Amino acid sequence: MNIAIEEISTCRRRLSIEVPAAEVEAESNKVLDEFQKFASIKGFRPGKAPRKMVASKHRKDIESEMKRTLVPQAFRDAVREKNLSIVNTPSVEDLKYDVGSSLSFITTVDLAPEFDLPRYKGLKVEKADTEVKDEDIDEVISNVLEQRADYRDIEGRSIQQEDFAIITYTGTIDGKPISELVPEVPNMEKQEKFWLWIKEDVFLPKFGEQLIGASVGDTVSVHIDFPADFPQERLQGKQAVYEVKIDGLKEKVLPELTDEIAQEIAQMDQEELLQVVRGNLERQKKDAAKNEHAKQIFEQLKNSVSFELPESSVQAETQSVIQNIIRENQQRGISEDVLEENKKDILSNAEISAKDHVKMNFILNSIAKEENIEVSNDEIGAELQMMSQQYQIPPDKLFRQLEENGAILRLQDDILRRKTVDFLLQSAEIA
Repeated sequence: MNIAIEEISTCRRRLSIEVPAAEVEAESNKVLDEFQKFASIKGFRPGKAPRKMVASKHRKDIESEMKRTLVPQAFRDAVREKNLSIVNTPSVEDLKYDVGSSLSFITTVDLAPEFDLPRYKGLKVEKADTEVKDEDIDEVISNVLEQRADYRDIEGRSIQQEDFAIITYTGTIDGKPISELVPEVPNMEKQEKFWLWIKEDVFLPKFGEQLIGASVGDTVSVHIDFPADFPQERLQGKQAVYEVKIDGLKEKVLPELTDEIAQEIAQMDQEELLQVVRGNLERQKKDAAKNEHAKQIFEQLKNSVSFELPESSVQAETQSVIQNIIRENQQRGISEDVLEENKKDILSNAEISAKDHVKMNFILNSIAKEENIEVSNDEIGAELQMMSQQYQIPPDKLFRQLEENGAILRLQDDILRRKTVDFLLQSAEIA
């Protein structure tokens, strides 16, 4: 087999591959043998027709099948012979074949970058706070007790921070109802008996703070400057005036944690619940510390070595990052119009993130190779078992789904990455 390699860039090569006529003929004969076993030709029992007749009748199908098997095999042989580390799935260009002659094609491939590993053992990281304080536990318990909160009327004083004001409001812009600008959001103009939590960044910008000091029965004029990035585009930069009547005033009162409430919440007594909360917080803080230490290690490694990244790897990762950004923003209620307006920024940020991720993957894979870090079948099985429980899918069915989607290799890569990161964390020096 003849193989010519042209260097396009540091990580990109163009391969010209030619399979000799003898090998092409041998493969063609193998395919013809298979066709002859089942070929149905009038006057002959299946499998008994002469080879020449089968070859003539099914010539195009035989050639198509021969190319389908021979081209990928020739590519694999070329990669193995030239010891190339391919990172993309290439396409075939300029495929040439005539009966009785050689077969040739061209393909462009991206290679894994070659670089010298920087120092990666004993990297220094700053100690992260893992202490669980009583106030941390109190905050969790308060959040749990929120569903049992009691809202009591406030009498004898005006509105303060953290109160709940019950209000009726009507808004205008330049003396006209706000609904003329945003008819699809009627509550932006008016609403009755609306419960407003008097807290910063709740409802409209600086709305609640202008009610502080007012009392039940008062009517207050509230002035709102809609920011340039307000979700409703037609209100951006506009100034509105709201006439707000204070219909009521309440404060939130949480019950005290008792054994009875603890039983209702978690089927355990008060002390057991507090211990469970503490244990969960300790795990969360340890995980957060581990992530922070890994982040510090990544930054040191990333800044310690420079190499060109394969274009196809960056493109694929960029698309993945963009899809994640769009999905997360849609879940937050960001409209498609806003996403389209910020398309350039989203793409720019996605490319930066993708390049960092691709670079770290190559560095971590090199470290794993250097340290002989591998993933065993038992580790893959354990991961599948955990995923099976998480998604409520039988392990064998889950394995088939992942195998069909080509996700087993990605799963193996994820496990390898985690093991390599753990290795780096174990060798790091915590300052």
